[in-house]
Amino acid sequence: MPYNRRAIRRPLARCLMRDRTPVCACGKDVREIDMIRRGRGFLTKAVSRNSSPLFVTLVVVLIWALLVLVVTRTRYGSDVRALIVVGARAQLPPAFASVPIAGPWGYDGQMYAALATDPFIQQLDTPQYLDAPSYRATRIMVPALAWILALGHASVAVVWYQLLCWGFAIGAVYLIARWLQDEGHSSWWALLAAGSGGTAAAILRSTPDGAALFFMLAALYLHNSGRRLPALALAVVAVLTRETSVLAAIAIAADDLRHQRLASAAAFAGIPAAFAVGWQFHLKHAFGTAFDTGAGNFYLPFAWLPNKLANVLCGHHVWWMELFGTLAVLGTTCALALVASRLKALDAPALTFIAFASLGVFLANAVYSEAWAYARALIVLPFLAVLLGARETVLWRRYVVGSVAVLYFLVGVTMARGELRDALGPRGLVAAMWQGTAVSLPTAASRSGAPQRPTGVASQQPLWVLPVANAMGRAGAVWQTRLAIENPHARSIRTTLELHLTASDRDNSDQKTIVLESRQRVEWQDVVGELFGKHGTGALKVSADGGQVVARSLTSNVALCGTASPLIPALGGEAIVHTGQIIRFEELAHDPDRGVGVRTNLGILSLTEVPIKIRVEAFDASYRSLGSFQGQLDPYRFTQVDDLFARFGAGRLDAGSAQVTALTQGASFLAYASVVRGADAPAVYSYPRPLPAPGSTRPSDPARWRGTAAPRPLTR
Repeated sequence: MPYNRRAIRRPLARCLMRDRTPVCACGKDVREIDMIRRGRGFLTKAVSRNSSPLFVTLVVVLIWALLVLVVTRTRYGSDVRALIVVGARAQLPPAFASVPIAGPWGYDGQMYAALATDPFIQQLDTPQYLDAPSYRATRIMVPALAWILALGHASVAVVWYQLLCWGFAIGAVYLIARWLQDEGHSSWWALLAAGSGGTAAAILRSTPDGAALFFMLAALYLHNSGRRLPALALAVVAVLTRETSVLAAIAIAADDLRHQRLASAAAFAGIPAAFAVGWQFHLKHAFGTAFDTGAGNFYLPFAWLPNKLANVLCGHHVWWMELFGTLAVLGTTCALALVASRLKALDAPALTFIAFASLGVFLANAVYSEAWAYARALIVLPFLAVLLGARETVLWRRYVVGSVAVLYFLVGVTMARGELRDALGPRGLVAAMWQGTAVSLPTAASRSGAPQRPTGVASQQPLWVLPVANAMGRAGAVWQTRLAIENPHARSIRTTLELHLTASDRDNSDQKTIVLESRQRVEWQDVVGELFGKHGTGALKVSADGGQVVARSLTSNVALCGTASPLIPALGGEAIVHTGQIIRFEELAHDPDRGVGVRTNLGILSLTEVPIKIRVEAFDASYRSLGSFQGQLDPYRFTQVDDLFARFGAGRLDAGSAQVTALTQGASFLAYASVVRGADAPAVYSYPRPLPAPGSTRPSDPARWRGTAAPRPLTR
């Protein structure tokens, strides 16, 4: 029907005056019509207020809060800390003692929460809680903020870490909703981004990716409004939160360069990268390792796709989360070509979208193994897709760009659906995760042994069994400690066993007391599991009242088939190392090929009431220093430095060496080195005698050093 302006005006022109009351020809009071119009205006304003960024963010908060409460209530007794996803077999700091366990290995969030207890790597055992220390510690910002807000209290820092992960993820939703409103679009489109897979991972698994997203969006938003200095500061913070955020800084620099703002372009291109490199130098000093660039996360474009499609479509049922994720990645590639086709219209958000979409093209199969991983790596894409799609005036272009946000939203919905199904279903998430394979597998401790120790009998002084274990290791190894204690006297003796695990401190150590009758001998095949009911690695203190006892042990890989080695004596007081003394280990081995299984581990137990600083230096076969590192060890804490020479990027070694000394006055500690010369080989332990510290920390006479080293073990 053609548009007829006169036909619309005619009823209004036929209004009559009846008793001074304007009446329309249709019979309605003109004032009534005006009131209706005003009412419509009121409703329009109400809807406008309800679509404000704050209102949209409030809706998002309520939805995610409800989901979190349902999941944690049904699985973990409403303890939301369980969403850090802590693993039972992972090495954990003492601050995790009351955090619910969510499976055998956990997820990436536990690494950054552990880092929040010591973000500046002051403790010697902090690297043991990280599966890849130099890589995890690159993303320092959220753990550092949590530690600062907690005033250095480790257990409180864990809570702050989780709150920051959630808060910044929600803050990113507000930013994109605000940006949409500023450009004249509906803020409700931000709901697509709020439910994306990356946002779901940041909330349901407490990862810091939502914080990196927030800082990136804030930098882009402020730069877009002309506030370049705060945008630069937020770009620096974003890079220290997640290293890939440097792509957003480079995109801003490219936009400034296109507009001839050379100084601003140089600042955005150089300053965030300089902070990232500076922090890497600090990590190199702290860990003694080369830079971890994460190069293994990249490969040829779409090399992952055939394997992914086979896994998604060829099973007994369609894996919807991975199907939507695969479609999202492919849709992102189409949107990449579309956005990049308008070179003259590219601003900082569009350039950032292009940069991250290009990053997704080159990600390796290890990242694309599951949607939880690549949704986090590409978390910014659905947020920018909402903004760029709303800007498109051509309908089909809007659909193509917006499909990225829709598909990632479907990924997030299937993630949340899976969590709810497992929570409300008959099985539960704990059982599901226990049977599944974790994405991030922490480096497990490797211990075994059949060495010679200096002593086996203590007179009124405690004995130390070092190490003890009930833990999984590399290639299916199962490390357990067999312990035997004997009363050689004709009277009963009360004996106390005190367990110090890597994830405990003196105040939280476990104690068991037994009474040994005359000539009685007791033995446990797995003392950590059978007597204490624990998993982990550590040391055991044996104290006897009223006489001497004999303690012997063997920590070995019980998964190996072979002749059992004899039990070996515990350590006595003469093995304790004090400040001013130095211990040296020789005949150490290493192979950079992890599949070979050749490695050296170093264990240290503090026996001091105050924190002590320990220095460790490694040498090659020619006694050339490979590097050193220092770390703090809390009172009565045990730690093991796994694969010592890997920290320094060493090549193959058959006769390496290391030395350990305490830098704190009044320090005392015990130490050992264990060498594993193959995946199926038992470990060989060395417990050297303490020696006076020489004038130099480096051996000036290698032959003399070899002569003073600890005796080699009698059994291998």
